[in-house]
Amino acid sequence: MAVLIASIVYGAARWQAHGARAWQQVAPGVEISESWVESDGFWGGKVHIVALRAAPSRIHIATGDLLRADAWRRRTKALVAVNGGFFDESGHALGLRISRGVKKTALRSANWGVFYVRDGRASIVHTRDFKMSKTIREAVQCGPRLVVDGRVTDLKPQWARRTGIGIGRDGRVVLAVADGEMSLRDWAALWAKSTGFNCRTALNLDGGTSTQLSLKTTRRSLEITGPNHVSDAVVIR
Repeated sequence: MAVLIASIVYGAARWQAHGARAWQQVAPGVEISESWVESDGFWGGKVHIVALRAAPSRIHIATGDLLRADAWRRRTKALVAVNGGFFDESGHALGLRISRGVKKTALRSANWGVFYVRDGRASIVHTRDFKMSKTIREAVQCGPRLVVDGRVTDLKPQWARRTGIGIGRDGRVVLAVADGEMSLRDWAALWAKSTGFNCRTALNLDGGTSTQLSLKTTRRSLEITGPNHVSDAVVIR
């Protein structure tokens, strides 16, 4: 489990994106953006950043098993799958999961956030502000929150591979992974920047060895692998 083990900080990081691409369509209603981030952290090198975005109605939470992202994508007949939230050593999800309107696991009392889809709209709120409703179709609880009202939150400078989910200023949902170690602060800044994902709100998902992405459409295939089987996935169908 990648989640509960803190990353060691070896120094402040500065980064600059190279080779950034505009959003490109990979399937009707689904777009991709890729960039390579050059970090001068302890490990150095370039980090591959992949982001996908789609309407909230295309976002689903798949949970209840231990699978890798490619297997989650195939099982749900999705176009895209990324790893979801935290889980314990037994593979049980930590925190709220709602899938197709059915609550799978309970809300956890933690300083995290909840991403959810209700009535065709996506939202991210702090755990304490979340209210259960029969009209919530999908939800995943994780943390920390990266961006609130367009501003980066106060975050520890931890380093790890990253996965996150955010809501753009146009209401579409963004899923993204960093295939290489990034500081949490730099990761959050990427979500907030107008030259990044330009999200008004964003939530960190499980990372480290859990970070993974599987994409397969008629136009593009991409696999970012991780050694972990994960307890749930966020998918675009």
